Amino acid sequence: MSVSGLLVRFNVGNFCSINDNQSFSLISGNIKNHEDRLYSAKDFKLLKFASVFGANASGKSNLIKAIQYAVTILLQGTENSFADSNRNNYFRMNPLSKNRNSYFEFEILINDCVYAYGFEISVFEKKIKEEWLIKLGKEENVTIYTRNINDGVSYFNDNYLNSDIARRMNIYLEDYSKVDYKLFLKEVVSNKAELYKNEGKLGILRDIYKWISNVNISYPDTLVTGYDTLSFDNFSDLMKALKSFDTGISKIISHEISKDQAFDKVSYKLRDDVDKTIKLLGRQRSESLLENDNKVLRVNINGNLILISTNGDEIKFKEICFEHFGVSDVKFSLGEESDGTRRLLDLLSVLFAEENSLFIIDELDHSLHPQLTLHFVKTFLRIAKIKNIQLVITTHESRLLNLKLLRRDEIYFIERKENGASVIVPFDRFNERFDKRIDVAYLDGRYGAVPLFDSIYPDYEDVDN
Repeated sequence: MSVSGLLVRFNVGNFCSINDNQSFSLISGNIKNHEDRLYSAKDFKLLKFASVFGANASGKSNLIKAIQYAVTILLQGTENSFADSNRNNYFRMNPLSKNRNSYFEFEILINDCVYAYGFEISVFEKKIKEEWLIKLGKEENVTIYTRNINDGVSYFNDNYLNSDIARRMNIYLEDYSKVDYKLFLKEVVSNKAELYKNEGKLGILRDIYKWISNVNISYPDTLVTGYDTLSFDNFSDLMKALKSFDTGISKIISHEISKDQAFDKVSYKLRDDVDKTIKLLGRQRSESLLENDNKVLRVNINGNLILISTNGDEIKFKEICFEHFGVSDVKFSLGEESDGTRRLLDLLSVLFAEENSLFIIDELDHSLHPQLTLHFVKTFLRIAKIKNIQLVITTHESRLLNLKLLRRDEIYFIERKENGASVIVPFDRFNERFDKRIDVAYLDGRYGAVPLFDSIYPDYEDVDN
């Protein structure tokens, strides 16, 4: 279930290698090329694609982890969400940071208005300190609600809602004034459907929560959507995409199998876990905000991709297989495909995503040939001209640093300073010609964000000399 919204900016401070507050903005600059893939809001334009470059350990992944952390705190709170090791996710290069609050804020465009939702938290104590929701305006900002746990002061804007609803909201806030292990936004949208029946303005709280809940974040060792596209009934569009990527796959086959076939040589524990999940699929989720209309469970069993669907009491099992180069009597399981093909099958979900989806992918080029990475980005940029979906990637693939392919404001660098702090540097700060080979300049260290090597051996000589 998606919400009509787009990311405007994400702000973070005192988290992992990020020390001072850093802003990752998707507001476009004054650049004229490729304007057809921008989203035009009332007062500005938004990027649908952004690429982040930097050396290993520069902090690229920590920007992604910060977004993931903020989403997780909203959805789960602090009590049961994190191992003790996560208490050290403040900027540890400065001992004083342990006692500083960490800062997380999303700025989101919804219905042509921008809202800032954020919170401050003591990462070490695992305690939320402040929380706010503000409607940002060109002339003035309107605070919808704030709460400060330290002094117990909370505020819900009486002028934003009718008086009866506003009184109820202030009572909720007062009851929540000292709660430091979960966020008020989660509480006020959970199991309170009656609040939103007749109060249109209040719906923004639910919209903000839904949008953040639906952010798709993946890392090199995790899936983007878990092969969501392989749940489709019709594979014709997916096959067109696969053929353009030259994977050798000529046909995708979805055939029904029995439960015994699906769970052949599977541990009893996995059977029990899947059975429990099937029962959950057959029931209405307790929180309607997280309800999943697509009642399909995808399970990787010994390298075989099994789709489990429920329709009332009826449960069906299907296995996904692949044919190559038109040979129909030889079929391959998902586990028999190469790492790159499996990676691509998962990434293709981005190209078929619903409107207003946001995907954040750490190391897009992981397991992909450089040409496949380039082709994937080119394909996304074509789709971005007609669909409002956003993709943020980190990558080492310097071939993407091409000003004929990307706009200047679609390129960011993350650089590690001498004190170990990560700094986000937009490329459009650099005044470069449109035809400049910025990939070469990047690898030569022109923009920072590349590793600097010292020789291990005193007599080492560069082979290029």
